[in-house]
Amino acid sequence: MKQTRTILAALLGATLLATPSLADEIKIGVVGPLTGPAATSGIAMREAYQFVADQVNAEGGVEMNGEKHSLNLIFEDSASRPEMGVSAAQKLLTRDNVDLLIGDTFASSVTIALMDVAASYGKFVMSGQPVSSEIARKVESNPEQFANFWKSSWNSDAYAQAVFEAVEGLTEAGKFSPGDKKIAFVFEDTDYGKSNTEYALPLFKDAGWTETGHEAVPLGHSDFYPQLSKLRGNAPDVLVSIFTSVNSGIALTKQIKETGLETLHVAIYYPLRPEFHEGVGADSENMLWTPMLFDPVNNEKHKALYELLGAKGITGNGDHAQGYCQFAMLVDNMKRAGTVEPAKLSEAFATTDFDCYTGRFVYDTANHTPKIGAEFLPVAVAQVQDGVSKAVWPETSATAEFK
Repeated sequence: MKQTRTILAALLGATLLATPSLADEIKIGVVGPLTGPAATSGIAMREAYQFVADQVNAEGGVEMNGEKHSLNLIFEDSASRPEMGVSAAQKLLTRDNVDLLIGDTFASSVTIALMDVAASYGKFVMSGQPVSSEIARKVESNPEQFANFWKSSWNSDAYAQAVFEAVEGLTEAGKFSPGDKKIAFVFEDTDYGKSNTEYALPLFKDAGWTETGHEAVPLGHSDFYPQLSKLRGNAPDVLVSIFTSVNSGIALTKQIKETGLETLHVAIYYPLRPEFHEGVGADSENMLWTPMLFDPVNNEKHKALYELLGAKGITGNGDHAQGYCQFAMLVDNMKRAGTVEPAKLSEAFATTDFDCYTGRFVYDTANHTPKIGAEFLPVAVAQVQDGVSKAVWPETSATAEFK
């Protein structure tokens, strides 16, 4: 295995007292939501990117061909709107003449819109948090056009994969006994809910599971008694619920307890919102959920990053953690490439093996997407234990044993 590089060794060090004189600068354009509904996440990503850039500059910059280059980040607002993101990218690529582009830092729809435009400028492009599998499909469908575009987050099927691997892994480890291996799905009737179900179901069927419930409900649905009545008759060993509406998640979880349905409840997305746990109380006890992306209370690596950011007055969250490691990975690849020339930088991305606080970046070169899993970027599955969410899968991310 290639020797992995740690961000602590690559970018950080002792207290920095002075900034060395730098020969030249690398201009990096960044498109992300700084206003609008996702502004909180976009601003956190900006803070994380700038934090890493400041550290790199303070340590002397990025060395290329024997010269040190500082990093100059230029941020533009997409407001999570594709047309604004495209306009921002064009401005950065023409008026600012950036050396490379990051876009979008958060919204998949913006990334999909600017991919075609950015490719025509012949610059290297990387996205931030966007997970839509459509991005990866575009790369696979036209590898020549998107040869120099790389994602820095996983695909949208990662959550379904995480649920499957957790259930199978806990079963193989003897920590969970699924009985007849019957599974049911309750999900919101949206692209998000349907796609996660469509990704997960074949994985379970191929492993010998039988689907005994397939219940699609409207967005924001809150009366699950009819669905739960049917499910009680089918007695699923595992019930997977998928909602972006926290209120739906609260209602279903409470009604599972009220109706006495005995099943392992596994939730996708909504329990990562703190208002879910506030609203559901003790009724969430022992349920599993994903994705648990940042846990500085129980995860020592995450705690180290939280403290590092905190020393600069930043209260770190999951957005900061992803932004920090994504940008640090980009910097490491620039160092290895020794240039920002798109083809050379893409070669470096293709051979990425980079350890960071959130996991290890290694790419699937067919679709330019980071690999997920215990040995790569873990999409952690948590269990609520005594009112506290703790990662129980994969084992490399676990901070507690499954109960």
